[in-house]
Amino acid sequence: MSTRFHGGAAPVLIATLMLTQTMGWGTSISLIGVLAAPMGASLELERATIYAGVSVMFIIGAIVAPLSGRLIDQIGGLTALCLGTPLFGVALGLLAVAQGPVTYFAAWGIFGLGMHLALATAAYAALVQLFGGNAYRGIGVLTLATGLCSTLFWPLSEVALQVMDWRTLCGIYAGATLLVSFPAHLAIARHHRRAPNRPDNESVEENLAHVPPDRARLAFRLLVIMTTLTHCVGMVMAILTIDLFVSLGTPRESAVFAASLIGIAFLVSRGIDVVVGARIARMALARIVFAMLPLSLLPLLAFAVAEEPLPVWLAAVSAVLYGLPAGLLGILRPALPFHIFGSFGYGHRLGRLARPMDLASALAPFGFAWLITWSPQYALWVIVMMSTAAFIVVLALSRIVSEGPNHRHYPPSPIG
Repeated sequence: MSTRFHGGAAPVLIATLMLTQTMGWGTSISLIGVLAAPMGASLELERATIYAGVSVMFIIGAIVAPLSGRLIDQIGGLTALCLGTPLFGVALGLLAVAQGPVTYFAAWGIFGLGMHLALATAAYAALVQLFGGNAYRGIGVLTLATGLCSTLFWPLSEVALQVMDWRTLCGIYAGATLLVSFPAHLAIARHHRRAPNRPDNESVEENLAHVPPDRARLAFRLLVIMTTLTHCVGMVMAILTIDLFVSLGTPRESAVFAASLIGIAFLVSRGIDVVVGARIARMALARIVFAMLPLSLLPLLAFAVAEEPLPVWLAAVSAVLYGLPAGLLGILRPALPFHIFGSFGYGHRLGRLARPMDLASALAPFGFAWLITWSPQYALWVIVMMSTAAFIVVLALSRIVSEGPNHRHYPPSPIG
């Protein structure tokens, strides 16, 4: 039997993971949004070279993702967090003393080695291992951390840079990681320690929750295609929305305001899902969300085709219309593998899904930045077609996957 989500220890666990995940995202990927300029000036590196550090992180993360997933299944998500968090502390410390491109990129490489052990993959797996079918709400709450990290750490870092240099700030973040996040992960791992309880002599495919064995591989391939396409779109919109609006004729100051509404829409949709999402079948929600995604981008495409300047009000409306379904994608990505396949081997599946997503994170922004510069209309055509293709894949996946909630749960891979 899985632990009930509303059990006494659950709120403390979720609150702890919210804190440590917000810190983890805010002091790694989000960090460069504020520190890129002072880092580049100090290290005498071009801005593009500074941003390439994040690409190194994602490429290394893609290489180790399946291995990280297997390790999470073997030792448990909470114990994996105890291994990944020190790596983030080391990476931040190395970043603080970096003297050139070698040590700079080495720091981001260490981030990549630890990203799936310190961030979402291990955290989501821990919730599934502990709470089974009751993990959905916890996953939804935890996805708020990715929305909050920039909201909190961008202004925090900006204010801190008024009284200290970027090296000191990275050192402080390294200390906070090792003195706050690491002990917090140790504490919850000890509290939720359990013995292994796995099915004997049964393959992963024989333990799928809803998918017959002969169609399991097809279901997973469709899931990979679907999540990779939407993650690629999400990365492009997260990084290049301002440039896209400006290229469509919106004044830059107004474009910044409009793009900022995406994050608010993210949090609103994820908050609504936390409250009422459990009443909606996951595949039904997926069909709605994946249909809304390309539709939300059609007004932008229409103005691009018409070669008319994009009004500020429409840029703002488009940002909100895109942000609402895009926010729910952050919940569906970890929820759908559990809904379809159950908890056994969940960490490994998240790791396998993460590899193409990490590669998309590393490569898509550069490719689309060039495409937007060349032709924003063509860039939007590609984004809309990728979103539409993802919706078609969801419809195909729905023909295979049951809507029922009867997950097969094997608690857990070891939690301690």
